[in-house]
Amino acid sequence: MATASHPSSAVRSGMRVSSFQLPVYQARVILYVGFVVLPIVAGLDKFFHYLVNWDAYLAPIFANTLGVTAHTFMYGVGVIEIVAGLVVMVWPQVGAYIVAIWLWGIIVNLLAIPGYYDIALRDFGLSLGALALGRLSAGDYLVRTGD
Repeated sequence: MATASHPSSAVRSGMRVSSFQLPVYQARVILYVGFVVLPIVAGLDKFFHYLVNWDAYLAPIFANTLGVTAHTFMYGVGVIEIVAGLVVMVWPQVGAYIVAIWLWGIIVNLLAIPGYYDIALRDFGLSLGALALGRLSAGDYLVRTGD
């Protein structure tokens, strides 16, 4: 049996290739694990404040309009983030888009706070990663060899 030096050359030659060898599969796994674990960790930390005092990340304009304290609001944020991570875990082709939209909401909030523009930019980058996961999860990227 012939061997291929690169997965894409194996695909072109019609050889069987494990999906684990494909860079597109590896990229999807990296994004999948990240967008399952990170929202859950951030969501749990809304209750424990081990990483940061999340209350400081709520724009005053929203805090004043909501009728609840920033701390109470962040409990709700935590629940939503945990749920979003769990949706990514079981249904990544939908959960990834939920995370992207959630990140855009966070960006709008951060743009209303002077001095948080760098974090808003970072979250925009994260939203692009979530969109990429959604696209990678939508299709069948595994190699079919005509079984």
